[in-house]
Amino acid sequence: MSGYSMRQGGQAAGQTPMPDAVLSQLGRKHLLQGLIGIVLAGALLSLCIYRAEPTELLRSLGSLTVSAIIPALVCEAVVQLSKALKWQAILSRVHTVRYSSTLSAVVIGAASTHLVPLRLDEVLRSAVLARREGIAPGTVLGTVAIDRIIELLVVGLIFGAAVLVLDLPAWMVTAAWILGGALVATTLAVLGLLAGEERVHRWLVGASFRSSDWLARALRSLARGLRGVPRGKALLLVLIGAAGEWIATILFYVWMLRIFAVTASDAVPLIMAIGNSIAYMVPNVPGALGMYEGVQAGILESLAGVAPAPALALALAAHAVLMIPVTAAGLVVAAFEFRRSPAGSDDAPEAD
Repeated sequence: MSGYSMRQGGQAAGQTPMPDAVLSQLGRKHLLQGLIGIVLAGALLSLCIYRAEPTELLRSLGSLTVSAIIPALVCEAVVQLSKALKWQAILSRVHTVRYSSTLSAVVIGAASTHLVPLRLDEVLRSAVLARREGIAPGTVLGTVAIDRIIELLVVGLIFGAAVLVLDLPAWMVTAAWILGGALVATTLAVLGLLAGEERVHRWLVGASFRSSDWLARALRSLARGLRGVPRGKALLLVLIGAAGEWIATILFYVWMLRIFAVTASDAVPLIMAIGNSIAYMVPNVPGALGMYEGVQAGILESLAGVAPAPALALALAAHAVLMIPVTAAGLVVAAFEFRRSPAGSDDAPEAD
């Protein structure tokens, strides 16, 4: 059994089960922040509905029949399945985990994206998987960082190629430069953390302030996860997962444009898929409400010639299809998840 497992050994003195502690701290610490985010999201949603003109929005939503929604839901299901496969492959470099565990954590994380602000869903999905598989939460969070860097890299490469090949509006070119800068900054930050980890760890171990020992363990766990860069078979599975995610997302927008009878070039669904990733990538109000609609409506107006009101109505309808089903599924999975006993609950947590 892996040395990273929490299932080994007896109860360590002075330690608490870290996954459950992380979940409880997350709930207490960020409750007010989450409520503020939900209020802000509600305000932005109301503004978008007002700007889209209620009659136009109702007409657009009327196009979402059951037969029209099912293919879109299949695409979204493939996206979540692909995300879980990609993350499992990344995790395999530090710990062997079950696909069902990564899928549960991904679906719960997707639901929480629409319920909590500032990308706190990443902390939650890390804690859920740590709880299920008995891995230090810091190590899992490190693999989430690797997952995000890979996502940034893929989005950056696709967006960069689109800027070079297609005649895109100036604001999209500017967004591509910003995304490239974010990728460089993130990569340098990770490399700096790994390079200075031993020195910072020694300083924390020798420090006397209250949280120094906990921070030292958390730093060591985070670095373990960050060093789990996939290679070989794991890298192949990451590429398959990323390809499945992107193909399904592009097909989702192809289908949504067809539902709303929007005639557009073949590049528009690809650019909308890029816009989808960018809108959800940055710290935001729950569900990227407002940001998503602004980005997608801007793409439809600039590249497909759709008028502002119907463009915003289409973006709102697409966002509803993306948000509501996965949020409902995530809440159901979470209800069952937190009835389970944590992995290794009778044993000691991992000591980092």
